[in-house]
Amino acid sequence: MQSSSNASGAHPSLPYPGESRRILGELETPGVKVEEMLYAAGLCVPRHSHDTANLIYTIAGSHWSGHSCGGDNTCAPRTVRFLPAGEPHENYFPVGCRCLHIELRQPILKLAAEHGHTICSPGELAQPSAVTLGARLHREFRRKDDLSKLDIEAVVLQLLLSGGQRPALRRGLIPSWLLRIREMLREHEQPRLTLSELSTCVGRHPVQISRQFHHHFGCTISEYIR
Repeated sequence: MQSSSNASGAHPSLPYPGESRRILGELETPGVKVEEMLYAAGLCVPRHSHDTANLIYTIAGSHWSGHSCGGDNTCAPRTVRFLPAGEPHENYFPVGCRCLHIELRQPILKLAAEHGHTICSPGELAQPSAVTLGARLHREFRRKDDLSKLDIEAVVLQLLLSGGQRPALRRGLIPSWLLRIREMLREHEQPRLTLSELSTCVGRHPVQISRQFHHHFGCTISEYIR
């Protein structure tokens, strides 16, 4: 997650003296880079921006974030916030705080945009589903097994599309393409299939696959395989 200073010009990189910010762990896929960050109490980060769009999930502690359009958020635990690329903002951490930073790369932004209207405004995601999806993202990040990357990208796609309206899913019959995916998963003892590969095989969008799989089978793809 590269940072840049604002037009007022100050430092070319963010001031994180000493142990005021530490990276506790990271996970990377073609679409996202996820880092768990620990911020020290009292840290104040002046206005800056990032070259990439980001999602921020607050795990513990709380902090304040203000952005260019005059909005601000008190970022409480279990909330998810979105920052567009280039959005000027500042942060203050009155207490110690632990967050997941999700750097959004072009492949996943493009994939989300193909399915519907993605979030674009800075600030906290107000949809109730964001709380559940954020917790699921953190759970998979902590696992860090061979299947975590698949589910993390699925969660990020749903978060990016959380502001749009979508038709309610009905139980009904399980679609034949979804049954085919289940058979593909059963045939591989050590599956390395990605959402994009499953999408290509059955001709369905990755977001549709993720949502329908959970709806009909009551679990995520990674949970099913485990």
